[in-house]
Amino acid sequence: MMRIAVIVMFAGSMLAGGMLAGCGLFDTRDPQPPSESNCFSVPQTRPAMVITNLQTAVSQKCVDTYAACFSGGTAGERPLVFVPSAEAREQYASVMSTWSITDEQAYFRNLAARGVVNGFANLLLVARDSVVSPDSVVYSFDYTFTFQHTEPGFPVTARGNMQLSLAPDGNNVWRVYRWVDLKTTDDVTWSVFKGKFSN
Repeated sequence: MMRIAVIVMFAGSMLAGGMLAGCGLFDTRDPQPPSESNCFSVPQTRPAMVITNLQTAVSQKCVDTYAACFSGGTAGERPLVFVPSAEAREQYASVMSTWSITDEQAYFRNLAARGVVNGFANLLLVARDSVVSPDSVVYSFDYTFTFQHTEPGFPVTARGNMQLSLAPDGNNVWRVYRWVDLKTTDDVTWSVFKGKFSN
């Protein structure tokens, strides 16, 4: 009698297992594609947090985090003003003369799309100066911007000086509303990257 009960239990478990297998419960699934929403960022409640997110966005090649660093993306925000380096203004005059938050987002999206898979990307900043007032901050950084991409013959590193003006919006979220790019070395400036990958 005991033996019959064991056989029945075994057969029942095999039947249940077969039904579960048939419904796909144990089937392997394709991995989820990487999503920009998985990128790391910190709340931009202080100006320094914006700089942290900007560096993170570059290293993670994260378009969403990058875009959130800049003003002008929604109604009521200050429009983004970008003052390119002289070399980029000369080289990409038609693009640089009307640069907006839309161009800023498109440039980084294009660059990220043409990035080398698992390639190195980094933004190294050396603080030079800061001017703090109750409702805004202006930072000056010497930068080294490195981004491995698939564009043949174009440099992977830009160097220069960036002056970033930041202010909070109505929700106390700080963003960059003005960016001045200056050439300080023989390397191309970040502005040239923007012009090159603007479309």
